[in-house]
Amino acid sequence: MDNRPTRWYQSLTLRLLALFWALLLGATLAAFASVFYLTRPPQPQAVSSDFERTLRPILEQAENFALLQPGRLLVGEYRVVARRSSEDGDLDMTQGLSQETARAALSLIDSDSAPQQIAVRGQFVAGPFFMGDSRLIVSRPLSGDEVAELAARDERELLPNLLWMAVTASGIGALILGIWFVRPLRRLRTATREIAAGSAEPNLARLPARRDELGELARTLKTTAIELATSRDAQRRLLSDVSHELRSPLARLQVALDLLESEELRKSNHWLMMEKDILRLSRIIDSILWLSRLENGIAKLEREDVSLSAMLKELESDLVYENDVYAGRLQIPHEDLPVLATDPILLRLILENLVRNAFQYGPDDGHVTVIADVTKREVKIKVCDQGPGVDESKVEELFVPFFRADPSRHHGAGVGLGLALCQRSSAVLGGHLEARNHPDGGLEVTLTLPLKS
Repeated sequence: MDNRPTRWYQSLTLRLLALFWALLLGATLAAFASVFYLTRPPQPQAVSSDFERTLRPILEQAENFALLQPGRLLVGEYRVVARRSSEDGDLDMTQGLSQETARAALSLIDSDSAPQQIAVRGQFVAGPFFMGDSRLIVSRPLSGDEVAELAARDERELLPNLLWMAVTASGIGALILGIWFVRPLRRLRTATREIAAGSAEPNLARLPARRDELGELARTLKTTAIELATSRDAQRRLLSDVSHELRSPLARLQVALDLLESEELRKSNHWLMMEKDILRLSRIIDSILWLSRLENGIAKLEREDVSLSAMLKELESDLVYENDVYAGRLQIPHEDLPVLATDPILLRLILENLVRNAFQYGPDDGHVTVIADVTKREVKIKVCDQGPGVDESKVEELFVPFFRADPSRHHGAGVGLGLALCQRSSAVLGGHLEARNHPDGGLEVTLTLPLKS
């Protein structure tokens, strides 16, 4: 199984955030553009020089203020919009003004600053112009150049602010939506990994209480975790119980066979086959028990100094003592190998299983080679056989319990627990196991273990 972490550019979180952001950015830009362009009030600016230059002769004659009625043309296209007399303080405005023009006039009439102008509906509304203590608001139409300049200035001033506001607002919205949508998915992913690791109660937080599809998925996942844990525990108990129950009759069979042993029986192929089958069944049961202990966490690591060279020589000696057929067929390193701080029982179990497996799946007269590569931090022990190897599509399945690559070719081989047992044992020792087809032929299984610190 490929457990490589997801790269940042493959993250569902980033992709969802980008999608939400793009959608919100477009909607926000359109909304802000509509609001600003349609409802933004006109802003006052310094009055153009032509107002004072044109109106100066009139404004200097304060006694003529009463003649300047709202709506009346003063000179050229300059027209009175509103006035306020100093005597009664009443405000007179031109009849029929648009709301925008009236608001502009009202905002300027009471100002005590220098005269300003506001662009409203194709005209400039400017003021206040003073005639003694009285005030005057005047308008004139915009020229073509002024209309173009105002449009360009609005675009220059509005667009950057509009973009920044849209990016900020949509970014915050996308972040909120992304967190709201992605956090449950991340929680489900973590819970799934916990279930894969053997947990019966994955941490789903408050997801099962949700009333949507994610809540339904969380509840289903919780139920699945309990069912898987129950099935897994039942399977382990069954393996352990069956193995224990089989050991007693096998032990009695072995005792009975030993009591019946004689020179005549030793020459019988039937007697030898019985002894061989009993030994094989005993090893299968021991493997099942060890596998059950490892998976249930019963087997504990008891470290002690172990000479790798001595253990390999002892293994070679035991194989030859067991059967002369192994003599000269196991090739082990002759150089001194490092001392490991590890559990000798588990290490011996791994090495013996790997070597026996190599002999079983190799040719009858083939050799098994053990190679040790030592670095500063670890040692790699490679066990190579001279067999046909394994189909590349099945190499990863070699460590699955009860899997046999080609059971029809080796009827005397085990039941597919050897490599599974070795893999779990190597994990307990802090190492790992991998297999590959050797370029020169045969299967190569590599055990990697940390060196003594």
